Amino acid sequence: MAFGQGVASVEDSRPAAGSPELAITKHAHLAVALATLGSHAFAQVTPYGSGVNPPGSLVMLSGVPAVGASFTVGVSNTATVSAPASLAFLNLATAPDPAFPSGTVLPGFGLASPGAPGELLLSLVAPNPIVTLGPVAWGGGATPPASFPLAVPLLPSLSGITLYLQGSLLQPVGIPSLGVTNGLAVTLAAPSFPGLVPIPAGTFQMGSNAPSGAPYFGDSSHKPVHQVTISKPFWMGRYEVTQAAYEAVMGTNPSFYVGASRPVDGVTWFDAGAYCNALNAQQTALGTVPAGYQYRLPTEAEWEHACRAGTTTEFHYGPALLCNQARFSYSHHSAPAASCANPSGTVPVGSYAPNALGLYDMHGNVFEWCLDSFSSYTASPKTDPVVTGGPNRVLRGGRWGVNSYLCRSAFRVNDSPGDTSNHFGFRVVLAPVLVP
Repeated sequence: MAFGQGVASVEDSRPAAGSPELAITKHAHLAVALATLGSHAFAQVTPYGSGVNPPGSLVMLSGVPAVGASFTVGVSNTATVSAPASLAFLNLATAPDPAFPSGTVLPGFGLASPGAPGELLLSLVAPNPIVTLGPVAWGGGATPPASFPLAVPLLPSLSGITLYLQGSLLQPVGIPSLGVTNGLAVTLAAPSFPGLVPIPAGTFQMGSNAPSGAPYFGDSSHKPVHQVTISKPFWMGRYEVTQAAYEAVMGTNPSFYVGASRPVDGVTWFDAGAYCNALNAQQTALGTVPAGYQYRLPTEAEWEHACRAGTTTEFHYGPALLCNQARFSYSHHSAPAASCANPSGTVPVGSYAPNALGLYDMHGNVFEWCLDSFSSYTASPKTDPVVTGGPNRVLRGGRWGVNSYLCRSAFRVNDSPGDTSNHFGFRVVLAPVLVP
């Protein structure tokens, strides 16, 4: 199939084995262009054009336009009920006509009759690549539209991009004529993974300048505050890994506070990593792991970025953490400061309200292992930082038996990767491949 600055030829665009299905990454120029565009969070399908071309001549037939999914569009001539049988084509581009949401009206490209005006709705200006699919026979009149199934590969870099589609119909009998349809602007939704929450790429201030003393007891391990950029989106477990989930993968449950929906505890950093590796192997075999991604522990930068969810306060809830907001033991923000009077141990995941991204128990319940070795911060801006080589590993989030200041978004502790405790747990991310 041809692609380039103009519409691919009919001969070159014939799909293999008679199928019009397209995997977008087969077309390298189009895939590269798509990956540079950005970004919407949800699937959107918007017809466009000024009305010169007959409405409904290009429509969504089925499916969801999302990364890792498939959808089908249909091409037909809705200008007249007696439209003749034709050969249908589908054109895909990374940019619309400069007059979007209108286009360029030209004589001879209409569907109402040979020679009628039609509106070209895709940009023909370099470097916009266009892919043409077809021909697919359309029966004319009131017959169902010619179908074009489109398979979007599981590449997170395609999330949020917009494809611009326009169909065309060639009437080969008698006086040949080519007419064009309305346009569709199709924005691809991010892929969805059960149990995981999408975390957008972004930049945040990592660390804390909280003063020493109550209520935050800030110290040098959280300083200096420095700019961190997470350059690629990733997905994080909505909950801490539960005992049921851990046992299903690993065949054992090391927890002290037993309960299927409680977070697994009593795990070393090595145990947590082994779980992630086993889960990654399982899901890779099922074909659900995007290229360049893996199930693993979060880096502490990814963890704090996800915990903060855009906030700059000491907790994702705000400047204070109260006993009804997380599982911990003593709030310095109550009036007066007071014990939470909780029994020892964890609670089922999701027992408290989530943060703005939909992540539960980012404060309290169990400390969560991170991928990194522990080291002191420096002031320089960083992109996708991960620390390796140190003897200890980072834990984040606080736990059930500590004071509120130990649950802050920026609070960090460290321990030997072989140590275990009834307050050590973890959660997973599906994120770019890293080696700790």
